Amino acid sequence: MKTRLLLISLIALVACEGIAQRLSLQELVDKRRYAEVVSYAATLQPGDTSDYATMYALGQACEGMLKYRDAYRYYRRCLSIDSTRTDLLATASRMAANLGKAAEAETYLQQLRACDTTDFYANYQLARLYAQQGEYAKAIGRYEFLLQQDPENSVLMRLIGDCYNRMDYPVSAFRYYLNAFRREPENASLAASLSNLLLLLQEPGEAAAVCDTSLRYHPNSRLLLQSKGLALFTMQKYAQADTVYSILMAQGDSSYNTLKYGGSAQYYAGQYMKSIKPLEKAYQKDTTSVEVCLLLGSSLGRTFDRKRAFELFDNAEVLMRPQPALVDMLIRFRAETFERENLHDKANVLYYQLWTQSRRFDMLGRIWQRYRTSKMAEQSDDYRQRALFIHMLFATEYLKRPERRKDNLVYLRSLLSQFQEEMFFRGVKQLPTLAPDGKKGVCTEEQLQAVIRQLPQKE
Repeated sequence: MKTRLLLISLIALVACEGIAQRLSLQELVDKRRYAEVVSYAATLQPGDTSDYATMYALGQACEGMLKYRDAYRYYRRCLSIDSTRTDLLATASRMAANLGKAAEAETYLQQLRACDTTDFYANYQLARLYAQQGEYAKAIGRYEFLLQQDPENSVLMRLIGDCYNRMDYPVSAFRYYLNAFRREPENASLAASLSNLLLLLQEPGEAAAVCDTSLRYHPNSRLLLQSKGLALFTMQKYAQADTVYSILMAQGDSSYNTLKYGGSAQYYAGQYMKSIKPLEKAYQKDTTSVEVCLLLGSSLGRTFDRKRAFELFDNAEVLMRPQPALVDMLIRFRAETFERENLHDKANVLYYQLWTQSRRFDMLGRIWQRYRTSKMAEQSDDYRQRALFIHMLFATEYLKRPERRKDNLVYLRSLLSQFQEEMFFRGVKQLPTLAPDGKKGVCTEEQLQAVIRQLPQKE
């Protein structure tokens, strides 16, 4: 009997210790002593993995220490223990989203929403997830659903406006931003977003008015002052813009736009000496801005450092030159469009330009393709002159290439031999040529034969 009572007492003691351990884990989590809880994982017994409270406490601790992968594992274990906990679905969804597992996160939220399709939290989190994944149309659908339930919710209006803004639908974004702003004019961030959108819509006056309204609540808001300064600058109210940007710089705002537009406002307001300092700082942040180079150079030229001014002008001139790769692309696209219009001579002028500027052999090949005919004698004088020029040039350049196909060399010989025959039958020692750019020349019999001798005959 005594033995039985002792056994029962031991079992009760172990159970109490287990409860105490679980309570202490949750207490540690509540006190944000996450490291101590995480260290407990190394001492887990097989039975602990089936205990919901232990697994949940470990998940919370791992999440608190940004160990999302471990936290997700513990939360999923909790779901396998008790799948009826709707709050855990939201938690698992959050962890999945943090790990970039968007599909799994959506699955959990859809399960949560299936319990109640009108549930605010499930619909809101779904909308947030869609927005994070760039699926803005889906996000708008969820936000709109919630807005129908709460038509005066300015936060939802702002979120819908953000989605439209990211979709490059500024007019729709403006409508929602404006409705939100009318309900929450003291929201500086919202006011700045609306102001910047109005600037995009070329309404600087309205943008400045929005800033003024919100500045009554937050007179020192950097966001609002930055937006107002840009609005005034856009309206060419340079003295007023200078006042705003001077306040920002006095507050320690050293952002590039504040330095650039603040210095530019001072320059256009005629304060050349004063503009040098912010423009110099802007130039140090970005030496590729043509406008900053020009205005800083002009300010220095008007005051005390003309040598430096000329250096800045030279830099601006270099910056204004288009990139060679883009220039080549423009010329090629224009030539290809001429070809599609059957304006081949105009196209060839541009292909030849690319050849002379960049030595693009493929561009030379495009011209050569237009003059491949075995009936040269039947063509016009203009055609034969252009053909002789391009065949000679193409053959000469092709012979220089390390990889040459014999059949192409044989074909080139047959094309050039037609001109050799023409010289023979006409009894002349040279024939006129015409380059794609209109430059006239001649090809002598000696030049023609020198190229033909390097080309193999057909076997």
